[in-house]
Amino acid sequence: MPVEIVMPKLGLTMTEGLIVEWRKKEGDPVTKGDILFVLETEKVTYEVEAPEDGTIGKILVKEQETVPVGALVAYLLKPGESAVAITAAPAAAPRAEAASPAPAAASAAAAAPAAPAGGRVKATPLAKKLAKEYGIDLAAMGGTGPGGRILREDVEKAKASGIKAPTAAAPAAAAPSAEEKLVPFTGMRRTIAKKMLQSKLEAAQTYMSNTVDASNLQRYREALLPFVEKKYGVRLTITDLMMKVTGAALREHPVVNTRWTEKGVLYLPEVHMGMAMALDEGLIVPVIKSINAKSLGQIAVDRTALIKKGKTNSFLPDDIKGSTFTLSAMGMFGIEQFTAIINQPENAILGVAAIIDKPVVEKGQIVIRPMMNVNLSYDHRTIDGAEAGKFMQTLKAFIEDPVMILG
Repeated sequence: MPVEIVMPKLGLTMTEGLIVEWRKKEGDPVTKGDILFVLETEKVTYEVEAPEDGTIGKILVKEQETVPVGALVAYLLKPGESAVAITAAPAAAPRAEAASPAPAAASAAAAAPAAPAGGRVKATPLAKKLAKEYGIDLAAMGGTGPGGRILREDVEKAKASGIKAPTAAAPAAAAPSAEEKLVPFTGMRRTIAKKMLQSKLEAAQTYMSNTVDASNLQRYREALLPFVEKKYGVRLTITDLMMKVTGAALREHPVVNTRWTEKGVLYLPEVHMGMAMALDEGLIVPVIKSINAKSLGQIAVDRTALIKKGKTNSFLPDDIKGSTFTLSAMGMFGIEQFTAIINQPENAILGVAAIIDKPVVEKGQIVIRPMMNVNLSYDHRTIDGAEAGKFMQTLKAFIEDPVMILG
């Protein structure tokens, strides 16, 4: 009998999935472990593998269609079976998540733009790979996926229509007239909107900031940099250090590492550090589990692995759930100060700004020091101002003398 390929359940909260792209088409032979299709949930993109050897007999759900978990999406014929083995295939009940892809006769350029001028191009990993092989400029074409993402079929159409990467000698094309466009919401964007609004409406968000001297933090990093790079194969960053010292400060002030519930305040024994990360599609918060039990080198390894998963859209559900506190770093953009929104259901989030040389008064003298602003957003229903102040005081002490976290 043919093997039924269904929409997998990737996590406890997953109820449906969007098929972003089929990697195999009807009639294609497959080997166990081959990627059959790419699905998208509210937060992650996941590649579904073939459970065994065979041939794709029938695809029941098209790209850009959403079906419930467990829904039949395709049949896989076992070796020796033919398509006649598929009888009375049940009709799937997909629900369109985004606008239908452009018909085959339409040009690739008629699809939604993949990115604004000068911005990053949104494309699936396979589409990027094919574009590189074909010498196609992704920025010069549009995508039919969610939010204008370029899919494999868009690249194939572009190849057929003759779109190529520009050469240095090619004259610059005239800028097209600006036009309004409507970009359909992706599942991730809907989730972000829901959670951000929920956080602002439900939590009594209050804010507290401090400016700290990052001199010793920088020295500490420089001293450990060659050791960590040699032992772990990754570069230690200020963000790694900030996550470590923040975890240590939370251990001293457990009321900040809590959750508000209808029955009372839930104190969490472990600090699972959320790391706010920007993707082309929106914001996501991967998690470094039990951060106080990890060395700085291991934290750097975990951070590097999570960033790689973000760039390749390969997060697993466990990578992005369970955080108890979140750190959002904006230093790479030169931001001097900002206020972050609490990542529900957590009770607090720390915004870490850029390290900037500034004049400060020290023993009556004006000196230049690398200063950094840290801003705590916290839920006043659970955390009183005095407790938040104590946490910020400890955090400042740990940042300005990182050796203290070794005690």
